[in-house]
Amino acid sequence: MSEQPKQEQTQQASDSNKETLHALSEQAVLDHHDDKKHKLRAKRPPRKGLTRSKINSMLAVCAIVISAASFYATYLQAKASQEQVAAAKRQLKAETLPWLKMGYSNFDINQEKQYININISNSGTGPAMVHYIEYIYNDENHFHIEELLDTCCSLNAYKEALAEIEQDQRDINYRNAFGWFASSDTTNFLLADGEEFNVFMMQKTNFNSGLWQQIDQSIFDVKVNACYCSILKHCYIVDEKSNIEEVQSCDLPEQEETQELTE
Repeated sequence: MSEQPKQEQTQQASDSNKETLHALSEQAVLDHHDDKKHKLRAKRPPRKGLTRSKINSMLAVCAIVISAASFYATYLQAKASQEQVAAAKRQLKAETLPWLKMGYSNFDINQEKQYININISNSGTGPAMVHYIEYIYNDENHFHIEELLDTCCSLNAYKEALAEIEQDQRDINYRNAFGWFASSDTTNFLLADGEEFNVFMMQKTNFNSGLWQQIDQSIFDVKVNACYCSILKHCYIVDEKSNIEEVQSCDLPEQEETQELTE
């Protein structure tokens, strides 16, 4: 009876040890698997997906690119607008451009007579405001045609001679018999496009042939500068050879201004 309980106890202890070994074995297996999983996780490379930081960076770059493109488009639009405005101004300037030319002739084809005609004509596309005509002879400046012709050719002496004839012989048309001249003031007058303005005219007669020839010869030694402006306030100077130069304004030279104040 005493041996049987001992055997049972021994059997129970053996079973308990087996269970413990089995449990330890299972735990070891689990630990081994866990350690293996941990190593696999440690060796696994990080995923290459988009992170929030990368997405934010990409959005920032896109915003910069869009802003730059918008700025460039605005710049191109502004530049195109400026070019259109400049082109419109050039077209308007061309449509209103006066083109003046100084002219001289010593023969009237229609009348078939020797006839001095000093003139200025406008062959442009717009009217011109002629502010002054400057005549330079022997380094002296004149702004009136009669002053010039008196300096070069003693025009005043001819005028006085005609006046005396008129006083002595009132029944004679001295203008036709002896020859007269006509002159015009050439300061601040409007010259329309396609028109011609006569500055000085003189028909040759037996009485004035000496003066007439002297004027006809001396006129080629005179330099001329006519200053005029368009209706858009673009100003130019044309010389006796029809060379045109654009200038800022048509202010009278100081010499002429001083002379006018003195008078």
